[in-house]
Amino acid sequence: MIANKRLLFLFACLTFALLAACEPLAPEQTPRYIVVTGETPDTGAPTPTFLLGSAPESSPVAPGAETSVPAVAAGTVNTPVPSETPTLPPVTPTEASFACAETAGRVIEASFFSAVAGTDVSYRMYQPPCFYDTLQRYPYVILLHGTGYDDAMWIDLNVPEIMDRGIADGTLPPMVLVMPDGGFLSELNDQPDGNSYESLILDELMPAVEADFCLWGSRQGRAIGGISRGGFWAFSIALRHPDLFGAVGGHSPHFEDDNALPENNPLSLAGRVNLDAYPLRIYLDHAAEDYVSTNVIRMSEILRAGGVEHEYLINPTGNHDMDYWGAHVAEYLSFYGEPWPNDAMALPSCLEPSPE
Repeated sequence: MIANKRLLFLFACLTFALLAACEPLAPEQTPRYIVVTGETPDTGAPTPTFLLGSAPESSPVAPGAETSVPAVAAGTVNTPVPSETPTLPPVTPTEASFACAETAGRVIEASFFSAVAGTDVSYRMYQPPCFYDTLQRYPYVILLHGTGYDDAMWIDLNVPEIMDRGIADGTLPPMVLVMPDGGFLSELNDQPDGNSYESLILDELMPAVEADFCLWGSRQGRAIGGISRGGFWAFSIALRHPDLFGAVGGHSPHFEDDNALPENNPLSLAGRVNLDAYPLRIYLDHAAEDYVSTNVIRMSEILRAGGVEHEYLINPTGNHDMDYWGAHVAEYLSFYGEPWPNDAMALPSCLEPSPE
């Protein structure tokens, strides 16, 4: 009997040692997903909560990048959750629910003359199934491309196929995606005399698509986001005009201290903007080793210090490239579409003005 107990004790010790040896590998499998919400009672600072697993004590970052991440406040819960696209709650169909027979949306290519750019500007638009049949105003997302890309970038990331699948299985709402070609203006950092990428987006693109298509033309029905330099522009535009957008996303956004004047620079705007009247839903993400990580961490810390709620996802693998963005584009679309209904007939009517 005593011998058996000794054998059991040795087996338990061996098992514990093996588990302990494997433990350091666990953080490599889980992204650090920080949702900054609420305030701590003592300092008034927002409380970060890790939703998709706890942050590892150390992880690889870009050379020279800060290695600190916001600490988990006492009492928060670290619960590992599979990194899947969040499932949106089902929307109960209205009595006038429309039965759509189409299984796929479409991508159209269009253009308008831009006085700001002095030339025609092209854009691509994803339209969900039965877009022209429901007579409803669809919410839309302006998706901006990165340096060296054009309006085909998001198409190459398979957003049409991901949207079709998400609408079919109820994980994404029917929404329109507007993907402009930024041209030379999107490569600039400043905004000379109003002839900027911001002016093109706000004063030309948005009026053009809202005049030509039945879209939800108010902040509740609009979002804007971008990849790399497109993320810089999305944050610059949204933080300067929170009255026009309900959400902004930056996917490996390229923020720098000296690439724009303070009144246009997201790193400066984040510390000065007042979002009380027009709260923005904010999303940031990048791979842990991405060279942009240092200033994205700074952006999150600036927002946190100002009490601005935001979601910040650091993925343990990937680089600043199409493979990384393609692996996470479904998460981006889920973020943008989160507040909108899955039932197209619950959207505002085309026969009425866009609700404010």
